[in-house]
Amino acid sequence: MFRRKRSDTTVESIERKYGVDLNARGDMFLDNLLKERGFDSLTHFLQAFYGRLTEHGRKRRLFISFHKEDARKLGGFRLMARNPRVALEFYDDSLRDAIDSANRTYVKQVIREKINRVSVLVCLVGNGTGWREWVDWELETAASLGKGICGVRIPATFGKIPSVLTRMKAMIADWNTMSIIRAVEYAAARRS
Repeated sequence: MFRRKRSDTTVESIERKYGVDLNARGDMFLDNLLKERGFDSLTHFLQAFYGRLTEHGRKRRLFISFHKEDARKLGGFRLMARNPRVALEFYDDSLRDAIDSANRTYVKQVIREKINRVSVLVCLVGNGTGWREWVDWELETAASLGKGICGVRIPATFGKIPSVLTRMKAMIADWNTMSIIRAVEYAAARRS
């Protein structure tokens, strides 16, 4: 267990002490970092950072990126939020149906606004996900906005993992609640 840190502890001192890179300014105060990333304590934050936290620090707002052939699995993924141990809120409801526009710039603007309002983007990885331009664009957009990114492997699929997830060293969860919670919290802790 970690001792309670003073409110004026800097990120740089935590990085030095624990040998980690927290993707934050060194002169930032720890309390501000914890608040920004949605954690109540350094202990929870570090457990999430190492991919070991199996409970949510706080309710997480998610954007789900997926290929349309996996739309049926999306419904099953959303059902997970009804589990009392899961503290997730989905912020992509209008994307269940296609955005009524052929204007790619407008569609990107709408999606960018939705991604900007979340803390973590979860990519459902199926057989065709790794080759989809829109999935790549959503992942790149989330990364450029400093959002956490993780993947969830759809059962019985073996498709390529999108290159952005690989490059960002994002955690890819199995299709079970504990694995997904670990991946979401890992992404929240490592966002920049």
